[in-house]
Amino acid sequence: MNKFTSIGIAFVCGGLAVNAIPAISNTEQVNYAISSAIESAFTRLEQARIERENDSIDRLPNILDCQKMQWMENCSTINREAKKNPNAPIRLTNSDGVEFNFVPGTPSPIIRLQLEQSPEAAMEAVRYMDRTWGEYKMSAQLYQEAMWEAGPLENIIGLDRALALRDQPKDINTSSLSLSVFVHSQCGACEVQLSTLGKLQERYPELRISVFQFDDNQAGFDRKITGNGLRGRILKPQEAEAALKAGVDKWPTVWIDNNASRKRETLSGVRTILQLENSLLGMTHVLNASK
Repeated sequence: MNKFTSIGIAFVCGGLAVNAIPAISNTEQVNYAISSAIESAFTRLEQARIERENDSIDRLPNILDCQKMQWMENCSTINREAKKNPNAPIRLTNSDGVEFNFVPGTPSPIIRLQLEQSPEAAMEAVRYMDRTWGEYKMSAQLYQEAMWEAGPLENIIGLDRALALRDQPKDINTSSLSLSVFVHSQCGACEVQLSTLGKLQERYPELRISVFQFDDNQAGFDRKITGNGLRGRILKPQEAEAALKAGVDKWPTVWIDNNASRKRETLSGVRTILQLENSLLGMTHVLNASK
């Protein structure tokens, strides 16, 4: 190999070595450019998604009327977050830093009045209530007119019919059920319950209702028990002690006994006639199911 050949090889090798550096450098720049482009594309996509979501949310009715609450910082942001989470309470502070929590659905004029405490806010709240009540009244009027035009309906029966159905006797097995009622003549709640039981006895004449008075007060017995069309007697001291041991520790107490199946339901405190009927219906169901 002559010197020119050696120089040529060295020149070629050197050229390769020199050219290798910019080749590697170019590759790193390309990768960085690609990564930056991908990242930028994802960022633009995410921003576009957020803008579409915000645009959709902004189309919904505003919860806060920010134009009338310009003193509130970040009102538009709070409004947007409230619309994103319509079931969450809105936590706001007034100009004095006092925090308030408003339940979902609180009208904007009411929120403004609570936070702003100004005559203008109060007038806006009053006018809002007047407008909404006017709308409710119109809806009620239109509904009533529609009811008149529709005539008799299958399921909407009206107040009079509903009251009549409520007051008519239920399908209660009066022959197998009985009530034992424990009262005290000085018990005000017992007097209310005895009046209800008197009405129950009128509705179900065959139902056996026995009232037992704990204290020996014949005048009270005659006025509150016999006077309500009920039957019973004053307990002897030994009987009163036995009733206490059996769980009668408050007045009034009602035992509903299903004599056929030997089941008992205990009701303490004052109960309405509807509650008593429901319990009697339940015991009737137990009786029928056991047959």
